[in-house]
Amino acid sequence: MRRPLILGGILAVAAATWFAMRGGRSALEPPPGFPEASAGVPPGSRAPDDRIAHNGIFAALGRATYRHRRWLPVAGLVMVIGLNVWAATAGGRLSQGGWQVPGSEAVRAEALFADRFGETATTLIVIFTDPDGDAASDEFQSTVAASVAPLAREPIVDEILTYADVGDPSFISEDRDRTFAVIRLNEDVEAAVDDAEHLAALVDAPAGIETTVTGIPIVQQEFNEAVEQDLVRAELISLPIAMLILLAVFGTVVGAALPLIIAGMALPSAMAGIGLLAGVTEMSIFVTNVATMIGLALSIDYSLFTVSRFREELRHRSVADALEHTMATVGKAVAVSGIAVAIGLSSLIVFESPSLRSMGIGGVVTVLSTLVFGLTVLPALLGMLGPRVNRLRVPLPRSLRLIEDDATAADARQGHGVWGRIARVVMRRPLLVAAPVLLVLVLAGLPFFGIQLSTGGNLDDLPPSDSVTGFRILEDEFPGAGADPIEVAVRTREPILADGALDPGWAGELRSYVDELAALDGVTDVASLLDPPAGMDEATYLQIASLPEDQRPPEAAGIAQWLEQWVAQDVTRVNVFSTLLPDSADGRELVDAVRSLPPPGGTDEVLTAGLSSRSNDFLASFTNAVPWAVAIVVGVTALVLFLIFGSVFLPLKAVLMSLLSITASFGALVWIFQDGNLSGILDFDPSGTIIASTPILMFAVLFGLSMDYEVFLLSRIRERYLVTGDNTRAVAEGIGITGGIITGAALVMVAVFGAFALSSVVLIKALGFSMALAVLIDATVVRGILVPAFMRVMGAVNWWAPRWVQRGVARVGLYEGAAEPVRA
Repeated sequence: MRRPLILGGILAVAAATWFAMRGGRSALEPPPGFPEASAGVPPGSRAPDDRIAHNGIFAALGRATYRHRRWLPVAGLVMVIGLNVWAATAGGRLSQGGWQVPGSEAVRAEALFADRFGETATTLIVIFTDPDGDAASDEFQSTVAASVAPLAREPIVDEILTYADVGDPSFISEDRDRTFAVIRLNEDVEAAVDDAEHLAALVDAPAGIETTVTGIPIVQQEFNEAVEQDLVRAELISLPIAMLILLAVFGTVVGAALPLIIAGMALPSAMAGIGLLAGVTEMSIFVTNVATMIGLALSIDYSLFTVSRFREELRHRSVADALEHTMATVGKAVAVSGIAVAIGLSSLIVFESPSLRSMGIGGVVTVLSTLVFGLTVLPALLGMLGPRVNRLRVPLPRSLRLIEDDATAADARQGHGVWGRIARVVMRRPLLVAAPVLLVLVLAGLPFFGIQLSTGGNLDDLPPSDSVTGFRILEDEFPGAGADPIEVAVRTREPILADGALDPGWAGELRSYVDELAALDGVTDVASLLDPPAGMDEATYLQIASLPEDQRPPEAAGIAQWLEQWVAQDVTRVNVFSTLLPDSADGRELVDAVRSLPPPGGTDEVLTAGLSSRSNDFLASFTNAVPWAVAIVVGVTALVLFLIFGSVFLPLKAVLMSLLSITASFGALVWIFQDGNLSGILDFDPSGTIIASTPILMFAVLFGLSMDYEVFLLSRIRERYLVTGDNTRAVAEGIGITGGIITGAALVMVAVFGAFALSSVVLIKALGFSMALAVLIDATVVRGILVPAFMRVMGAVNWWAPRWVQRGVARVGLYEGAAEPVRA
């Protein structure tokens, strides 16, 4: 897998480590000979929350990372390099599929067809356009044969069929200016993808002959290229924007570079882990997009929180104490937030679809990688840098600074910034302010109730490419070539043909079944072994087919070959054609209608395959798993927050706030990407459906990410509450202190997710845009207005829980204990 961040991340970490360990002093560094314990501490200064007793596992982690600060970055580098070397040699391939449900009826039907008819390989189709308008002519067919002849020498090619070989009229377009050649391959789709581009390049048509190569392998190969290009584009766009935002937050190059350094370590490590997992389990190609979005956003956000708190603590403490306090507060918040995101993503494992499960697994791997580097390498780098984290200042006007970087001004304004003032205004009239905002968010979510789901199998769900254009040509211009029928496998108790003869009695049973299929709403045609070959009437055909093969007249010798297309041992296929979109609600209803019909007499079982059947099975399984996934995300996240804050109400409030921001983004998802509003601006063609994985993936990711800000904000509010004992003041000061940081973090996430909204793949575009919108709503409207309003209304109830619970949680260091009396 391509990872341009690997080299950049490694070089950046090496440069930062060298810079941190070299000599020289910044304006905040102590003079030579000054004790390190006092480094960066102005005389007589005192941290505003010095009365809080910081202890427990995260404070201990801060002390440990400071002690081992010189070798932890080196260990991180070794880990990054080692994982990527291991993945390059032992990693597996990402899967193009994974949207079928193992053991479903469609999977069993396809396996039955493959077993009886030997259909395990795949094909490429080369479409030729005759400039003279007579594609069936002998002259043009000779040109077609010569053009595809180079492919016959390839080991992967099993057979090449043209109109001249088979005489099938379906090989000629309706206006007779186009024909196609079928290239049968001896590998399955997954293996053929790697060879598809090479095979397509071998087609050697004369000048003036337009050719288009299509087929599942080349479609997937071009789709892979689109995904790869989208990843590169997203990184090239989002990283510079993220750097500018970080410069606005920190005002120094060194401070702004640290989050990108951690991203440059965490993301390549996560990708290496995903590659290794692909060697033992199926991992979808979409995992790379999901992991990149999550990895970039979380790595930068968590590092931003940590570096900003360290700089704040450094104004009042020694480097060692500042790092300990940073890890005891923000380190804990980062860990809890990471756990919340991992919980959200792990809920995808309850789905039977390998693609969704792999996205959950890949997402959890990405979060863990982010936490490992964010909780070890980053504090170690901060411990080495100390006051040098403030080096290389960037001259920015005060209006562009998201946080105050002047120590004196920052202490004077702590808790009294723009967000603090907004919180105070909201808390004066909490219900009056919050009610209309709440109403707007609920109304914004209403379009979601009209969602129409699909599995992404329709042509409109694919990015534009030459191969997709080829499929559209087949669909529009060739009789029956673009149809995707419901394939019915009828398995009998005995072989269907005895000595090559068709039993007239069973043929009558099959005729009744075919007639019932043809009578279903939406069915346009039904094809089966009862249909005669071209040039023969049905009665004559059935009469001859009922004779043993050795008793048929010589002129009927082709009937045996015709029957082989429809019958294999005890299985016959029946194709049900329809004008309904296969991957749609109507297409799935037709599958249910076909499956509900009684089978022909003498039949052991009837199974259906095809796109509409796969869609039906996937969404049935998907619908059954959604409540479990939602329950896991909401329930476990609320439990974690309860254990962290020791409060009964705060977890419920956090869940409600997260659901509100997600609801609005869900409404926008349907309004834009299903109904087609803003499609011109966002450059996509709406298919009228939403790919089913999109909303559940959004829910899993966004619910966890919303906890990111929630935990960071509530942790700071709780610190102020422990110091002041005043709920209203604590809320205002906590929001005021964190407002700039959360704004910066949200802007980084919006930049990362928004860059993916430029994708040519509608699924990725929808994810990127909708999640960027959700983060923006969550960090502004929800955190700036609804949170202070709700917490003001609840008052002291915010912090209530049975005392024995609070004592038990505090004993393991999950949150700070009561304030200590101020000592002289």
